[in-house]
Amino acid sequence: MPGEPVLISLFVLFALSILSDKLLSRYLYMSAGLKPVDAQMYLWTRTEDNHMHRNRDRHDQLWAWMERRSGYAKEFYTMSRYCSLTNLPIKLYFVGVMVIFATRLYQYTWALGAAMLVLWAIFTLLGFRYGKYIQAETADFFDSSRYKPYRPKRESEEEEADTPEEPYEEIPYAGPFEAAEPEVAQRRRFRRGYTQKLFVVAVVLVFLVLPMLSSKFLPSSSTPETTTQPSEFPSAQPTSAGTPEAQAMYDRLDQEGFHPLNAVGQLSDTYPGIILSDGILVEEEGLHLEYLVLTQESQAKDLAQGLQHQLYELVAARDPDITEESGEGYTLYTQETEGDYGVVVRDGTNILYVYCPQYDTTWMKWFLNDLGYLSDY
Repeated sequence: MPGEPVLISLFVLFALSILSDKLLSRYLYMSAGLKPVDAQMYLWTRTEDNHMHRNRDRHDQLWAWMERRSGYAKEFYTMSRYCSLTNLPIKLYFVGVMVIFATRLYQYTWALGAAMLVLWAIFTLLGFRYGKYIQAETADFFDSSRYKPYRPKRESEEEEADTPEEPYEEIPYAGPFEAAEPEVAQRRRFRRGYTQKLFVVAVVLVFLVLPMLSSKFLPSSSTPETTTQPSEFPSAQPTSAGTPEAQAMYDRLDQEGFHPLNAVGQLSDTYPGIILSDGILVEEEGLHLEYLVLTQESQAKDLAQGLQHQLYELVAARDPDITEESGEGYTLYTQETEGDYGVVVRDGTNILYVYCPQYDTTWMKWFLNDLGYLSDY
């Protein structure tokens, strides 16, 4: 799978999530009757008092404190949802990348990233719109006596807070909006926690189910590293091929000094679910060549596409030079790096799949041109 689009998209989405969280959080503070300096002061005192340095713990305590300060108002919960939604695209992108890995539809990587950017922009704009409403409703609140700025308690206040008459944490309602009934606030907290748990369960199911579905419905393919040596399979015998197409390829490779093997049994095991009428295999001095004669053109198209993605996945980090051509009845895909050369040719129901080191590249280009596939080398 191409790594560059994934890394770029993740970086952009992560940066935008941080930006939107910083911008929208001030409206969340307003809905709780706070200024940003109050929240910063509270975090500082909590960290010093409890030695609480984990970001997750600090966020949870701050949210719970703002929830009490807001009086469990509807506006606070609505604004907090918008803040959470701006972080949703990066989570969905992780899930989407796993789907792409499982289905090998790597061409949709950029499209998925663009879709998540659009989703982030929609959620952010909606959050700003609601934030402007909160700003307008609280315009007079912070200039009135109802606004109670946060002040850290001193040691003398700590002693008084230990008395049952005036517990420190039980602060009166100071939010700018109407307080909700206890039952309503409890339902809102339940829905918030339930939604988070449901999302986690959905992600886990995606991770578990997709690999099973992909192995069942998508054609599998082998890599040069995982292909088993022909000598281990009784069907890989140094004899001529059966079908006319395979026989012609067998004779041509034999003339070039290779030792082709009739490996239809081994190749059938390599590609379960693919019906082969013939197959030739060459593995010599780093060169891996497969010539597959299939019975169904639809299977040939799917297998050729899978082999192309497989080749690209092997060398994606090295930015290969890719060539794609098509002619009468055939399609050709080649990729070249400083260290190797890969080829996938589909001619009707026949597939030529090659992976070779750099020193065989010139010969392989000449060989493809002589077969009538590669126009320029």
